[in-house]
Amino acid sequence: MDKIIPIKNYQKSKYNPRMLFFVLVLSAALALVLWHYFVENVAGLDVQIPPSKNVFFNEQTPLSLTTSQIANEFEKSDGKPILLYIYTTWCKICVKNFSVINEISREFQNTDLKVITLAIDRDLDAASLQQHLNHFGEIYFQPQFLAFREGFLEFLRKKNIRYDGRIPFTVLISRHGEIITKFTGTKNKNFLRNKIIKEIS
Repeated sequence: MDKIIPIKNYQKSKYNPRMLFFVLVLSAALALVLWHYFVENVAGLDVQIPPSKNVFFNEQTPLSLTTSQIANEFEKSDGKPILLYIYTTWCKICVKNFSVINEISREFQNTDLKVITLAIDRDLDAASLQQHLNHFGEIYFQPQFLAFREGFLEFLRKKNIRYDGRIPFTVLISRHGEIITKFTGTKNKNFLRNKIIKEIS
């Protein structure tokens, strides 16, 4: 005759809060280790990045670019990796993310990486952009802003860049024109740095 297990005892044997907590903590720790060694860790790549010249652009007037001029920038950088960063001056997340893009621009300034930063505020002018950027100290990329949006989304689509209009938007393109990574919002600096190092090595 089968032994009957009381419902109360059966429920206890199926659900153990301490065991669940232990499994969750162990999983989180394992995830952090894997992230560190396979995403953020770049020490094993054995790549020497040429020392940056630390050239800053604070005294240069921001450039107003049309879509055709942006296309020309891409063409001139053919065969080189491109980091395209789209932002606005009023976006709080963009402000938070600024140090990441600025430091990436500084560190890889003396490499093949082409950094294109593009402010896309409506009715933005050079003086307003320069005033905004002055809050961040030394700027290691050429400040640029979109003159008007006509044709811009079509250009991105031709480059296989799917942009949904959210900001900040970052895309890293290989020297062969392939999308290495793209994301909206922020990522840890080492995530982007790792991707760049693998591309320039």
